Amino acid sequence: MYERPYTIEEIKNNYPDSAEELLKDPAHLWRAEIGIELVHQEPTLIEQQRIWQNWQEMTAEMKELSDQKSLELFGQTNAEHNQKIMRNYENL
Repeated sequence: MYERPYTIEEIKNNYPDSAEELLKDPAHLWRAEIGIELVHQEPTLIEQQRIWQNWQEMTAEMKELSDQKSLELFGQTNAEHNQKIMRNYENL
């Protein structure tokens, strides 16, 4: 079942020490404003796998919007970006 990303207020409440930095990141800000998952580099493999699974649970319309933003920010679709990120984890 899809779980929307945290809103701006939820980020501020849940991450008071790092909220300002998180919200400077275009991927985190977009997710918080729009409520749609966007694949991006996470600090842990478990979190990376969680956002990929969450992305797969979205509707086709949500995936299309997310892919448009992914292309804008990263020059690749979410699936392409996830593959690249996962290769980095495999090389650790």
